[in-house]
Amino acid sequence: MKDSKYIVTLKSLLVILVASIMVTSCNDWIDLEPEDKIVLEEFWKTKSDVLSFVAGAYDSQRGSVVKTFYMGEIRADMIEGTKGDYLNISDHIILPSNYAVRWAEYYNTINLTNTVMYYAPEVQKLDASLTDSLIGKIESEMLFLRSLNYFYLVKIWKEVPLVLNPTISDTVNFYIPKSTEPVILNQIISDLKKASGQASTDYTNKGVANKYAIQALLADIYLWKEDYANCNRYCDSIINTGLFGLESNATYFNLFYPGNSMVESIFEVQFVDDDTDLQISTFYSNGVFNTIRQNLAEYGFDEDLDIRRCGGKGPIWKYRGIDAVGSSDREDYEYDPNFIVYRYAEILLMKAEALAETGDLTNANNLLRQIVERSGFYYTETNDKGILMDNLLAERGREFGAEAKRWFDVLRFAKKNHFSDRQDLIDIVLGKGDDAQEIAILKSKVVDTMSYYLPIYINEIQYNKNLVQNPFYER
Repeated sequence: MKDSKYIVTLKSLLVILVASIMVTSCNDWIDLEPEDKIVLEEFWKTKSDVLSFVAGAYDSQRGSVVKTFYMGEIRADMIEGTKGDYLNISDHIILPSNYAVRWAEYYNTINLTNTVMYYAPEVQKLDASLTDSLIGKIESEMLFLRSLNYFYLVKIWKEVPLVLNPTISDTVNFYIPKSTEPVILNQIISDLKKASGQASTDYTNKGVANKYAIQALLADIYLWKEDYANCNRYCDSIINTGLFGLESNATYFNLFYPGNSMVESIFEVQFVDDDTDLQISTFYSNGVFNTIRQNLAEYGFDEDLDIRRCGGKGPIWKYRGIDAVGSSDREDYEYDPNFIVYRYAEILLMKAEALAETGDLTNANNLLRQIVERSGFYYTETNDKGILMDNLLAERGREFGAEAKRWFDVLRFAKKNHFSDRQDLIDIVLGKGDDAQEIAILKSKVVDTMSYYLPIYINEIQYNKNLVQNPFYER
C-alpha cells in the first residue's frame, strides 16, 4: 500500500494529526502552521478520502499502544524494568511535571475519530458510493475507537475532558473542563450501543472494530461500573454466537505468534513486520520489562504445567518468542507483534467475575475452570466467594501477563464497593519500596485513593485554566 495515493493520504493525515494535538498540547505548537497549507474541507471529497482517514485513526491507535502497555503494567507487581520518565511512575513517585503523564496519544486518536464522523456525512453528499450502510459501519468503528480511548483515559486519569467534536477550526473551544467518570462512561456506553447496531458482523478481520469487539468493550465497561447484569449480558452476546473459543493447550501460542487467532482473538491493534513503532519484544533485550518482579512460582506459574510460563521465559515472551516452550526468539523483522485488546479468554473471565459477584459461584467456577485447564493445570473448585474472587484476580494475572491489564485489574478489584477491599493494591504499592523509609512514604500516599490515578500534565493545567488537577497531587 505504498503507492502515490497512499503518499497523498499521509501528507493529508499529517494536517489532521497536527490538529489533533490541539486538544492536548496547544501551548507547545500554537504558532506552527502546516507548510503545504492544505485546507481540510478541500480534501474531503470522495469515499477514498474518508477511508484513508479511517485508516489513519487505526494507525493513530497504534501510536498509543506503548503508553497503554506501560500504564497497564508498570505500576503493578508482575513486571519491572523501565526507563526514562516511566521509571518514577513504576515506583509510584509521580509528579505532574513528568512528561510521561501526558495524555496526547489518546486524544490524537479521539480527534481523528471525531474528524471522520464530522466529514463523512458531508462527503456522502458528493460521492454516492459512500452508502448509508458504509457510513454506519465507519461510524461504528470510530465510536469504538473513541470509546476505547476514553475508557483508557478513565482508568488512568479518572476524570478528563470529554471532547466529542473535532478540532478543525479556529473557533474550537480548547478550554474544556474535566468531566466526571460517570458522565464519560455513560457517554461511551451510549455511543457503543449505537455503534453495535451499525457494526459489521465479520469476525475474520481482527484489526477492524466489529460488533463483537464493541460488545467486549461494553462488557468491560459494565464490569468496571460494577453493573454485573449488563456485563454478563454482553459476554453472553459473544459466547452465544458460537463463533469464538479458546485455543487449545497445544495451540495456545498461536495467539501471539503469528497472532490474529481465528479461534480466540476478537480485536487486535495490527502491526506489520517492517514497522518500527512498537517493538515491544525488543524491550526484553534492551533491559526493559526483562524482569519478573518476584519468582514466577509466586504467581502460580508451575514450571512443568503452566503453558503460559513459556519455558521459564515469562509473560514477556509473548512478544519476543515463536513458541510456548521458549525455544527461539523472533527474527528482527518480526519484532512488531500485534497488541491484543480483547480475546475470548477475557470474555469468559469477565463473565465469571460478574457471576461470582452476584452469587452464582457454580457457573463462575465452571468458566474459570476452562481457563485453568487450558493452561495445563487441574482446577480445584471453591464455594467460598472471597477465595474465588482472589483466584479470579490471580488467574487474570497469569492469563494476561504483559498484556497491559494487570494494574487495571488490580485497580478494578480495589475500587469495588467504594474501595472496601483494596489490600491487594496496597500490598503491590508497598512492595515497590526498597527500605523502611520508602515504604513509609508509600504508606502515606496509598491511603488516598486518588493516588491510584495519574495527575494531569502540568502544561495542560497551565494552558487550560478550566482544568482542575487531581487533588492528590496538590497536597
